[in-house]
Amino acid sequence: MTRILRPHTHRIALFLFCIFALTPILWASSAKLHIDVGLNHFYKKRFLEAFREFKAAAEEDPRNAEAHYNMGRVYRLQGFLKEAVVEFQTAVTIDPTYSAARRELGEIGSQIEGDITTKLKIEGQEEALRQRIAEVGTNAAEKRGQILMQKGDLGRAITEFEAAVQSDPTNPKLNKVIGFLYYRTDKYADALGWYEKAEKFAPSDAEIPYDIGLIYLKTGDTERAIESFNASIRLSPELVKAQFGLGEAYEKLGRYEDAAFQYRKCLELNPNLGQAQDRVRDMAAHLGFTYFSRGSLYYSQGEYQKAEALLSLSRQYGSLTSQQHQQVEEMLTACRYWLGKQKAEAVIEAGRQQTRTESYINKNISFEDVIRNPNAYIGEAVEWEGKATFSDTSKGHTRYFINTNPSVDPKSNMDYTFGVVFPDSLPSDQRVSIYSQILVKGKILGIEKLLNTISSVQSSRQQPIIEAAEVTFTRKPYSDSLVIRY
Repeated sequence: MTRILRPHTHRIALFLFCIFALTPILWASSAKLHIDVGLNHFYKKRFLEAFREFKAAAEEDPRNAEAHYNMGRVYRLQGFLKEAVVEFQTAVTIDPTYSAARRELGEIGSQIEGDITTKLKIEGQEEALRQRIAEVGTNAAEKRGQILMQKGDLGRAITEFEAAVQSDPTNPKLNKVIGFLYYRTDKYADALGWYEKAEKFAPSDAEIPYDIGLIYLKTGDTERAIESFNASIRLSPELVKAQFGLGEAYEKLGRYEDAAFQYRKCLELNPNLGQAQDRVRDMAAHLGFTYFSRGSLYYSQGEYQKAEALLSLSRQYGSLTSQQHQQVEEMLTACRYWLGKQKAEAVIEAGRQQTRTESYINKNISFEDVIRNPNAYIGEAVEWEGKATFSDTSKGHTRYFINTNPSVDPKSNMDYTFGVVFPDSLPSDQRVSIYSQILVKGKILGIEKLLNTISSVQSSRQQPIIEAAEVTFTRKPYSDSLVIRY
């Protein structure tokens, strides 16, 4: 008897067919997206993020040769050759025509030809390779572990994750999760071992040394906790929890000033972090008058940055008398003045350093070039040399005037003479003289008519004036030159 399907039954059958037909396409599309994102990270040298995307692509589409090829590239760049070989061979097994993967295998083979130990280790991966090809992307144990972890069944979750890591031992994420689960179950030695494995495979992941620091802090090894938190901060200075953990470690050692500084760093990164606000107040209770006394000491020693930080804390949290409050305000005002001055001086010094560098680069700018078109060269750095001929005083500072052409007498012709302005007073030294040969590195400030103070002759045209960034005085019979840098 022929069975007749009703219209709604046809629609259900068609719906199911579409689901099963489209599922591989959707997997492939998702895997391609992960690969594209991973390549973007890869070419920007964010290798950990790239590896995660390539791994996700392989999990979405286990038969995706490109995902395994790119995981191999990351492994090779990080120096994990045997893991790279496994991924390249997986790619070739999936797609025997994958020439790029074959080329990578050939290059690694040439690289290790003389290294017998490495060669044997890589050859020993054949069984792991076969298992990887058979099991890649199945990650069923990992998924079971995630479900158990969400339910709070941490013991069974550990068992599943340890089973998952057997087929992917170099996966830092799995090693980190197992370390976390052991930490949550107070098995700190086991947790430390798994985190150390994860760190080996992801040395740039700042979260791992932070987690290791927590273990050391929990087990009382505070000095090693400080080392780990600092390692995390070096990898990611804006990781607030690492800064906070370092503060807790300092606090455990009774280093309350250091702890206070760390908690303040946390507030700089996150001003609304209530825990850090509470800890700063608690540190004030421990330190009390210490902020004021230590800040005053740093102030007297001229260490204004440290003084400003501690005096600010004393004003906010210290129990001070009205007289001490007044002293704090006066010292803070002075600190901020000197810090501002130091900052301004640093900017000026950086500018002069740049002028010295540019003057060397611009050696090809001659005095004659500037004289022909002076306005075009104002602000340029130059390096010029000549014989000092006369000097004058402008705005309380001595200026020297230098003749660049020894065949011309500057007493009657100053067409080859330029002036030099010095940012500070010149030292009392016999080499600083109008009888010296002078080499100047500096910036052209402008042009003006010159008056020879010895012959009373005025220049026929406007001549360049330079602000010196570095000047060298050479005078006979002195064997050594005098170099002054501003």
